[in-house]
Amino acid sequence: MLGYTLKLLVIMLAALAVYLSVRRPWREKSARAWAEAGFAAFMTGLLALALQGQYQTPAAMARSAAGRIESGEGINLAPFRTIAGFILRFSPDAFLVNIVGNIVMFMPWGFGLALLWKRKQKIFSVVLHSLALPVFIETCQLFIGRSVDVGDVILNFAGSCLGAALYFAVRKLAPGVDRLAR
Repeated sequence: MLGYTLKLLVIMLAALAVYLSVRRPWREKSARAWAEAGFAAFMTGLLALALQGQYQTPAAMARSAAGRIESGEGINLAPFRTIAGFILRFSPDAFLVNIVGNIVMFMPWGFGLALLWKRKQKIFSVVLHSLALPVFIETCQLFIGRSVDVGDVILNFAGSCLGAALYFAVRKLAPGVDRLAR
């Protein structure tokens, strides 16, 4: 878990450096500009980690994906099969990375969307965006040789919804946080 965290932090720092040099949030003198910078840095790190894989020409990647779909290699479409396996064959490290990690890593997605954009504060929008990103990532992973698991979609979705719920709890405790949303 420490390895993932360190890798995420390095990617985030690099992304933040680029973002700050391009956007220069200090010029806007607003908390929203800095919140956007943090959100962009985290999302860059998340996507960089989630989309590590074997990249080839688009045609080769499409052939590989088609072959994997045909054979079922590295694809799990049975909901909760993998999650149940991590629970039944409990190992603290594996559980922390694969279950807790998949939830916690997506909490900033739901929190950030609701924090920064008023249109994303509606339940339908939270659910749609909480589902769209994990489905996008798992679809991409099919093409880059990574495992594709509906359990990851479920855990990522839950994390994103928890992040949005956390935002709404924070908003009740600190109503001023609403002024960051556009």
